[in-house]
Amino acid sequence: MNERKTTAAGPRRKPVQSRSWQTSLAIQDAFVQLLVESEYDQITIRDIVMVAGVALGSFYEYFTSKEELARTCVHFRSKRILKTLEQSRADAAGSPMVQGVERALQALVDMVMDDHARWGQHFLLERLHSPLAQYRADYARFTFQWKSLLAASSDWPTGRDAQRPALTLSMLVYGVLAHTALSDERTLDKDDLCQQLRLAVTSYLAAWP
Repeated sequence: MNERKTTAAGPRRKPVQSRSWQTSLAIQDAFVQLLVESEYDQITIRDIVMVAGVALGSFYEYFTSKEELARTCVHFRSKRILKTLEQSRADAAGSPMVQGVERALQALVDMVMDDHARWGQHFLLERLHSPLAQYRADYARFTFQWKSLLAASSDWPTGRDAQRPALTLSMLVYGVLAHTALSDERTLDKDDLCQQLRLAVTSYLAAWP
């Protein structure tokens, strides 16, 4: 049976109320759950609403297509990375640089490793469905948080621009997170992974001119 289609460019409804928000999240969660078990092209909207436990019409209240649902899932996972960095920056404000950086690294590795399979799907969806402009905008936000974390450290040199090291940290950490999420979880040791990432980042910062 053919799935219903629409030509609308954006979501039909923004989930504002608590119940509506829960419905949207249930659809997103069901989609990611199915992605862990099946290939993207094999998943239908009917599969998604069946797992979510909602009516087919409810899907189209929030999403115009499976592709838009994919972009929404990427958006919310990216916001989780951003919020984790923001919280780490706030918690480490006024602390030595290494302490703040290590706090952020631990929080990010925990976040990915504790939900490994779903984060793997996030990075796959991002590659396939995230517009380049959105990807660049998200990446700039991540870099800004690293820059703010460095600049707020008690031992950061006064007046020194943190943009360049922040960009390098953002590239390095994001690359490791993506590779980790896409790797076989059985081959990974979270503590060792975090230690190796700390070593790479702190060594770079110590050697940065």
